[in-house]
This record gives sequence, structure tokens and C-alpha cells, in this order.
Amino acid sequence: MTWTKRCALPSAKQPQSPHSLMGLDQQMALEHGIKLPNDFNTQKVEFSYQALVMLKSLNDYDQRQVIKEIQFISLHPSAASSIKQSRNPFRHMRRTDIPFRNYHYFIDYKLASSGQIQISDILFDQQLYGEKDRHTDERTMLYQVQRIGSGAKYDGAKSEEEITKLTAEWGGAAPKTQVQTPHAAVNGMLNELTKAQWLMGTHLDTAYQSDTIKAYTLFHNPSDKAVRDLIECAFDKKHSNTSHNAKHLAAVLKQNQQQGKKVKWVAHSQGAIIFLSALQYYRINYQGALTGQELAIHGSGANVATLAHTAKQLGLKTHQARNNPFDAVPNIAGRNDLSKSSFARSIKFASALLAKPGVSPHTLPYLGIKTYHQQLLMLGDHKRAAQVKKYINQTDRSPS
Repeated sequence: MTWTKRCALPSAKQPQSPHSLMGLDQQMALEHGIKLPNDFNTQKVEFSYQALVMLKSLNDYDQRQVIKEIQFISLHPSAASSIKQSRNPFRHMRRTDIPFRNYHYFIDYKLASSGQIQISDILFDQQLYGEKDRHTDERTMLYQVQRIGSGAKYDGAKSEEEITKLTAEWGGAAPKTQVQTPHAAVNGMLNELTKAQWLMGTHLDTAYQSDTIKAYTLFHNPSDKAVRDLIECAFDKKHSNTSHNAKHLAAVLKQNQQQGKKVKWVAHSQGAIIFLSALQYYRINYQGALTGQELAIHGSGANVATLAHTAKQLGLKTHQARNNPFDAVPNIAGRNDLSKSSFARSIKFASALLAKPGVSPHTLPYLGIKTYHQQLLMLGDHKRAAQVKKYINQTDRSPS
């Protein structure tokens, strides 16, 4: 890597230490995958080698947010939003501040006596990432999730005890700047980080049954409670709108493709809405096909035909969707089946959407209508099981 020398270094190309300071002009930034705005004051800001490595590792979306904050710091180095973290009066840290609150970086910097801003480090904000008692405080970001259980999978009707084992199968979420696993997932609404970890791991096991998955990357879409989550869904469904979640995901997809990574995704519920919006944003704002990646669609809150068509235009392979015919989310919200019979089924089972996993037609992966019928019987929900059995009988009698 080539750097502009701004301090006494033995070599401009090889910094003496991770903390050695150096400048970065527009051309050098582009050569190393860092996009600086045209109005970025390269004369006023210096970076440590460590900070530049972190900045380079970020996807396009994260880079833009962090650089925007560095610009703010260069103009307002002593702003009230910059938090002093030590007794050194010239050392500050600033949390990234974007139009929505779910973000997760600290910028560690020093104000030199010359007035220059010296960026010492860019790092995850330990106060912001991870599981929170108040789930609305969780942030949109990438986590690497590990299989920590004995290998439990949802591969057929399960007892309540067996479903409980699924909830303990995945965990240990660690924040990441990039996708570093062959599998990844985008969760739906009302999924705090704890739930998203086990549920998306369960969906990945079902989506890619022939794979041995020991870890995956979660693009965590945090919950801001039901009403606001629904507003987010409606926002992303409009073609003229793109949420920060979708822009962020588009940048992750771009980074994967640039690095030649083959990633198998699953998108569940609202996750499918975000994925579709991300693909639409990618098509307009980025270049290159997404041929190294593929997508499984579960309980889709988006229209499957539209999602599959958009993915195909970008070279991204999609698998057959898994949508329960009693699930109002894909039927009505996703506009995948607006028939009278679908509407009637969806209304009858609407109260089951937020029921315990297994009873809900939406939470666990859909394994087929007969398996769902068996699942309801196993959990003792005979009333709903009878309605599903009636549907099975009607389907079996109808002409093929």
C-alpha cells in the first residue's frame, strides 16, 4: 500500500507502527478502495495506519457514514457530540451519527496543537453492539453466529422440548465488518438479536440441507416494535424509497462480489422485503452481476415473482420459496396469493402469527402442508390442525 508521508517515517509505503500517522489524497484513496467526497479536506486530516486498514475493510455504506463523521470532526473538533474518553484534553471519541440511530462505530481522534485532526482508530462501539435488554437499542450490523448446540435442525414435526433445543443451537454473535462465512441471513420483523441468531440458523439449515453449517453471518435487522417495523416494511416496498437497511445490505452484496465470495443467503419475512429493496438499489447505484451469491426465500413479505425476477437480472440465483398457505405474510402482505380462499385462510390463522414456534405458520421454516398439520397435532392445537387437514383434503381432491 502507498501512503502520503505526513510524519517522519522510515518508508512512506511501510509504516513504522499501526499508530504511525499518514495523509491520504483523493487518488490514493481510490486506489485502495476508499471513496473520499470531493470536498474532503485531505490537508487537515491524518490517519493512523490502523485506522486506514479499518476504513478500507468497511463496505461502501459503512465507509460513507464514517467518512461523513470524520468530515464533521474536521469542521467541529470540539463539538458537544464528541465525547472525551481520557484525561488528555486533545483526545476525543465520536459516535457515528446518521439519520437513524442504529449505527455502531467510534472514531478515536486527537486534536493536534496545529489544529490538525489525527484519526487514531475506527472501532466498534462496545456500548452499541450485541444483545440489549431494551431491544430497540440494538443496531443494524453484521454478526458472525456460531453453532453452539449439538446439531439440532428443524427437519420434521417436533415436540415442544425439541423446538426449545433449536433456540439453544446458535449463539455467540460477534460483530464483523464483512461477511466471512459461506452462509448469511437477513431476519424479519420482531426479531431481537437473541431470537434472530437461532431462528436464522434454523432457516439456513432448512434452506441448504446438504451443507454442514457451523457458522453464518447475520445481517441483523433489529426490531423497533411492531408498529414501527410495519412502517419500515411499507417504506421499503415503495420503489421510490430505500431504507438504510437496504442500502447497507446492497453495499454488503457489492463487497462480497468484489471480493469473489460465494455466499448462500436466506431472507425471512421482512428480510425478503429488505433484500428486494437492496437489489433494486444495487441495480441503479452499483455495477457488476451478483453471480457468486444465491438466495432462499422463506415466509416472504415481498412478492416472490418480483424478487426472483430482480435477482435474475443481476445474476443472483434464487431457490423455490417456502411459504405456508396459511401464512398471511406472504399471502397478503407479499401479495403472493390474493385469492378469496387464501384471504380466508390468512384471516383464520392471523392470530397464530405471533403464537409459539411450531403453531405459527410463519416463524419456523415451512416443510410442507402435511408436516405443518403433524406439527399442530404434536403441539396439541387440534382446532387449527383440523382446518389444515380440511385444506389438505380439498387440495387432494382438486384436479391437478
